[in-house]
Amino acid sequence: MSTFRIDQISIYPVKSLAGMAVPEAEITPSGSLRGDREWIVTRPDGSLLWQGDIPRMALLSARLDGGSLVLRDHDGALGPLPVDASDTSVMVEQEGYRLAGRDQGDAVANWLTERLGSPCRLVRVGEQAHLWAGLNPIHAVSTVSLSALNARLAGRGEAAIVVERFRPNIVLSGTHAAFAEETATELRFDQTSLCLREPCVRCELPNISLEDASRGKQPLKLIGAMSRERPAARPASFGTYCTARGTSLRVGMSAHLND
Repeated sequence: MSTFRIDQISIYPVKSLAGMAVPEAEITPSGSLRGDREWIVTRPDGSLLWQGDIPRMALLSARLDGGSLVLRDHDGALGPLPVDASDTSVMVEQEGYRLAGRDQGDAVANWLTERLGSPCRLVRVGEQAHLWAGLNPIHAVSTVSLSALNARLAGRGEAAIVVERFRPNIVLSGTHAAFAEETATELRFDQTSLCLREPCVRCELPNISLEDASRGKQPLKLIGAMSRERPAARPASFGTYCTARGTSLRVGMSAHLND
């Protein structure tokens, strides 16, 4: 029998910025986590900005404090408090979809622009973050699979990769085999479950350093090679996309699967 345990839960209030670890997260009707990616950094024209465009986004973090969004830079300096700037909706262009949101004001836009070195705005899309057609609700990564990846990296003389590079919502540990999350279909935790939908095809974000935002070649290059060794994998995949059912997920929940 294999065991999967929830070791860590994270939400990322602002898409592409570092997020926050939480002991428990509310599940939305869409199967995502409340508070996750409800704000988006955009260009002035409303098109999405992400770490692939500006790696320095990895050096900024966002957390929720009593319902307020708190931004912090890599040196620990706090950003201005974002506020809905007007009653007029602005449209955000994200992966071919248009989401209605509220601009968060000039003060926070200027703060982000200064730190990212590119003109940008912050837009709150709120509930729309959990409803758009391109949504991948939850991203889960296994520490067992990460250990297998890091062992291969070590064999090549490469540094180990921390799990935060993958920006997971759920970090799983347990007695399961490496990459078992690619073939499991559902993890049942008491009255809550995670439906494992498909392996996550990686972009370049895991190659971006969380210390200085530099771009490397690993681990994406090795992830591609290892994916070709697993029949259940997709090209360059690591981790899996999930949909949650129930009211909440919390750290410490365990699920057991018959092998």
